[in-house]
Amino acid sequence: MNRLQAELEVAVRAAREAGQLIKDKIYRHSITETKSCLSDLVTEVDRQAEAGITGLIRRHFPGHAVVGEEQQGNYTGEPGGNITWYIDPLDGTTNFVFGLPFCAVSIAMAEHGIPVLGVIHDPLREETFTAVRGDGARLNGSPINTDKSIATLDQSLLVTGYPGNINNRPRMHRVNYKEVIDRCNNLRALGSAALELAYIASGRLTGFWEVSLKPWDVAAGMVLVKEAGGEVSNLTGQPLLLTENVDIAATNGLIHRELLECLAWREDSPLE
Repeated sequence: MNRLQAELEVAVRAAREAGQLIKDKIYRHSITETKSCLSDLVTEVDRQAEAGITGLIRRHFPGHAVVGEEQQGNYTGEPGGNITWYIDPLDGTTNFVFGLPFCAVSIAMAEHGIPVLGVIHDPLREETFTAVRGDGARLNGSPINTDKSIATLDQSLLVTGYPGNINNRPRMHRVNYKEVIDRCNNLRALGSAALELAYIASGRLTGFWEVSLKPWDVAAGMVLVKEAGGEVSNLTGQPLLLTENVDIAATNGLIHRELLECLAWREDSPLE
């Protein structure tokens, strides 16, 4: 039994309960609102799922900080302190709103700012990805690993995403998409960073990058990818930090340097 068994059990239970709500409501939700812009969507399901997850964690671990996407700032404890939970109750809200069955619940726990536990639950496929630092990654209890059969970009199936807030979209243009498309096997954009990271961890995808994400988008997936034998960094290859805005690259580990070289990211390059 790993040292975070109690925390993992609570996270899995919370994710599955929130997932049942998503499954019940994907074609029957009634409220869709916007946040930062017209394409940044939120539904009553996001809020109800987050309330349920947050409530369960606080009941079991009242001294822990809890940071959620829909109730930013409404937390107990000090984020970035000893223990902080990061919750995305419905990652892939736009897919959910349009009835595309690709969305998930993402729950992570960090110690001193470093993610050490991650749970990503896909209720529409009944797939629960879990990882605890030092104990490997699993899918429905069975060990998973990144794909170690692909070692070059031209063999790789990559995935990316587009910022929901249109004000962040110019940062995408710092990447030469034509160069990436020409050099990889193919490129996808599936609409859920959490599930995309889980798919890197389970060998279904080879590499992923995205700009201007939030800590709750990536914290659980970071643990999964690393524990599955992959590599995670920022877009310049430095260790990824859970800052307010996150630019991330994650791969099977074998193509990481080549992907970063292809992206050719420069933080100080002009925005278009």
